[in-house]
Amino acid sequence: MNMQKVVQYIERHKLFSLDDKILVALSGGADSVALLRLLLSLGYTCEAAHCNFHLRGADSDRDEHFVRQ
Repeated sequence: MNMQKVVQYIERHKLFSLDDKILVALSGGADSVALLRLLLSLGYTCEAAHCNFHLRGADSDRDEHFVRQ
């Protein structure tokens, strides 16, 4: 992935700036983890939010544990 293209997209669509604090909904899956890591590597200030609704039993608990780590 070309990170400069991501930055250009964010700037072109005025999604947020480096001065903003971004709340990333983090499921623990590959997509949300990749998004958080990418934004952090680009210098954005991020916080992660995860909700365990216990809909998938032990899998939900494993996701929560992963996100906490």
